[in-house]
Amino acid sequence: MPRIFTTTLLLLAALGLSACGPTFLPQQIQAELSPDLSLDQVLAQPDAFKGKTVLWGGRVIKTINKPQGTVVEVVQLPLDQNGQPQDVDKSHGRFIVSLPQFLDPAIYAAGREVSVAGQVVGVEELPLGEIKYTYALLRGKVVHLWPKRPVNVRFDDPMPPLYPGPPAMYWYWSPYMWW
Repeated sequence: MPRIFTTTLLLLAALGLSACGPTFLPQQIQAELSPDLSLDQVLAQPDAFKGKTVLWGGRVIKTINKPQGTVVEVVQLPLDQNGQPQDVDKSHGRFIVSLPQFLDPAIYAAGREVSVAGQVVGVEELPLGEIKYTYALLRGKVVHLWPKRPVNVRFDDPMPPLYPGPPAMYWYWSPYMWW
């Protein structure tokens, strides 16, 4: 009996340890993360958090390619335990991440969900419509594009008739179609 108990305990411990962090992040970057550092804190005191590595996510607003790499503007959303942005209407702002590699704007398109691990660089005021908006700036290390969420379709009304005309009981095949 003790052997089964020990084996079960070891399996549960291994399962628990494997679920400790987002699986798309390398172990080295997971060790560098400041997990409790929020976008609000960085916007309030950018100099205090320069150089810290954070994991933020949200929906892509736009992707711009430049000679040095790619810049992605993201509206921040809270992350679940897997590091995926939650499908909620709650955000603490926007951030901009710069990445050294080319990201195709057709794939990293507006509305797609991403999670980004990166180093805090600071903040910058940039135009957003007709106002100045304060963005947090990240130097990206890892960017993860999440698959599109499935669309839920509901039919509240019954299906419309396939053809207009009298009810089907009057229709039958004959040279005159119906009498």
